[in-house]
Amino acid sequence: MKKLKFMKYAVVAVLLVGFAGCNDILENVNPPTSVTAEATLSSPDGVNALRASMYSKIRENFGLTTEYFIGPSAFADESRNRPGSTRYNDLNLAIGTSGTANIGSWGSHYNIIQDANLLIGAVEPGILPDETLQQYRGEALAIRAFVYHVLVRAYGYEPGNFGQGPEGNWDAGVVLRTEPVLDVADADLRPRASVDAVYTQIFQDLAEAKTLLAGVNSNNTFATEAFVDGIAARAHLYAGNWSEASAAAQSAIANFPGSLQDTAEGVAGMFMENMGNHPEALFKVVVNPDTEASTGGGTFINNGPAGYTSDQWVAQLPTQFLVDKFGEEDYRLGWFAPCRDAQRIGAPASNCDAINDNGWSMTKFNGVKGNAVDDLPYMRIAEMYLIWAEAAAKASNDPNAGVAALETLRNARNAGPVPTFGSMTEMEDFILDERMRELAFEGHRFWDLKRLQRDVRNPNGTIKMFADSYRILAPIGNSLIGVNPQLVENPGY
Repeated sequence: MKKLKFMKYAVVAVLLVGFAGCNDILENVNPPTSVTAEATLSSPDGVNALRASMYSKIRENFGLTTEYFIGPSAFADESRNRPGSTRYNDLNLAIGTSGTANIGSWGSHYNIIQDANLLIGAVEPGILPDETLQQYRGEALAIRAFVYHVLVRAYGYEPGNFGQGPEGNWDAGVVLRTEPVLDVADADLRPRASVDAVYTQIFQDLAEAKTLLAGVNSNNTFATEAFVDGIAARAHLYAGNWSEASAAAQSAIANFPGSLQDTAEGVAGMFMENMGNHPEALFKVVVNPDTEASTGGGTFINNGPAGYTSDQWVAQLPTQFLVDKFGEEDYRLGWFAPCRDAQRIGAPASNCDAINDNGWSMTKFNGVKGNAVDDLPYMRIAEMYLIWAEAAAKASNDPNAGVAALETLRNARNAGPVPTFGSMTEMEDFILDERMRELAFEGHRFWDLKRLQRDVRNPNGTIKMFADSYRILAPIGNSLIGVNPQLVENPGY
């Protein structure tokens, strides 16, 4: 087996991503493209370092931190800029023709896929105990599937929605690369695979990961069987595979060792590491505030979700449109708090009431670990109840088939009864609202509107972007196409 040392890995990784990173409005954060010089695929320490690198690159990736969590709210109707702040302002205003460029990134995601591919296919038997190696491979398959889904939903339409845009039948997805790149010669140029091909690979990865991770559910800081089920539920929902989505969501709930929080204190504190510590997370990335950050130096101040929502700039505030979705007794109101300016030691931030009447910020990301640092929950069990409800209704063509799942969630949140739905549209509208109440600022709103072919609206109901606008898809960009001429640009750019 070839020994993968620092310099070769760094060069190959750069070739793999085509010299491309995020095309962000804000800071362009480039994650490291290599493991340490000592880490090789021929030693236990090296394989363990590679596994750590895969997870660390999620934390280091702006596209999978602030951009992942906050961008879909800012691009839709869940959040708006506090007057005087410019962070994500262009997303709020939908200025120009940048489309979803600013909530979609390419190269940094492929760095994670490269680490996953190495763990899946480049570690020889005998380097680690077989049981350990199989678990690592299962984790890598899960992470690869997760990252590919993040990519394909930004750059392609969902399966069955290929006629949504101006082209008429556009089914291009993203480049599929499932082999480990061990040498420069392996880093060939490839065209974009179809969306269907990408989803086929995602489901294939998840099926294998579920076998390898069967019964592995005790530590949600790594990929688990429950997280595999959760990715499957989410991907099947996007793909319109309703029965499969419903079954996978129920499997995730059954395999997850925790449960929904059902007290005012439990719900309000679940995102705070000094209180709940994410008891509903199917998967979270733990961040050490002393040594780890999105940009180095042990701080998320410049690029962490808290720095945009409740600390530092308090840039993105919940809209009145979002706040009005909640009933007065809903425990989830505990996720809101009066704006404070972290740079003025807890003093109220100015102009917050220009966005919502109470002058509230969203405190799901709150920086209680220090330096605006939070652990990052990428999927929660609450999402599974919402997927279960929507998918069960659509699988049976019965708008009330998912009411039991909705009632379980809303009872836990003290949110009141679920109405009887008179049509599938009523059911879908209610679930969209419930997803806002439960999942706001967790990376869903824009993607929910896109997958359901809904117009993207401003909080006052006016149209920001029609569902068939070419800007619904992220552009590939000239920098990538210049390196890899086999890539084709999305329509309209």
